[in-house]
Amino acid sequence: MSRQYCTRCQRPLVTCICNLCSRIENDVSVVFLQHPTEEKQAKGTAMLAHLSLQKSSIIVGENFNDNETLNSLINDEDNNVLLLYPEESAIVASEQTNAMRKKTIILILDGTWKKAYRMYQLSTKLHSLNKITLANDIKSQYVIRKHHKDSDVSSLEACAHALIALEGDNDKYAPLLDSFNKFNQFQLSLANKNKT
Repeated sequence: MSRQYCTRCQRPLVTCICNLCSRIENDVSVVFLQHPTEEKQAKGTAMLAHLSLQKSSIIVGENFNDNETLNSLINDEDNNVLLLYPEESAIVASEQTNAMRKKTIILILDGTWKKAYRMYQLSTKLHSLNKITLANDIKSQYVIRKHHKDSDVSSLEACAHALIALEGDNDKYAPLLDSFNKFNQFQLSLANKNKT
């Protein structure tokens, strides 16, 4: 018998995460640039964030130079496209005016650090974009995947903290971080079931 999948979260029905999703009207739009290996990754968090945010999308690939959807966003002069990427030129994300929030789109590379770095190197059109980074005091609550430093956050956490900074609203995105904690516990419970 073939495994049945949820048409919304695209996970097997027994591991569906739709009931964990929030419903948040974000002012700043989010686009996840997702490495192909993350698309079916059970511990990946981009889908949970995407399903929780009204203004979000996921584009799967490794080299995005010729991606028509992304290029149209970048080339539209009405958009303020920012790449969340911690390089030297990046500035710490800070609160924007209401008018600017409506124009802003943040791009988030969804993959391991190694894969995200490769995606960035291949996707040379991203190099000229303005970069933002997160404040140094953010600590990850990601307990289901290995990370080298406390500041290595999941894609969902990076997204939530960037939106909090740009929109200046902690309370609005608290449900998204709460969903993330529940997602961690859900994944741990699945792992424990598989051990028995």
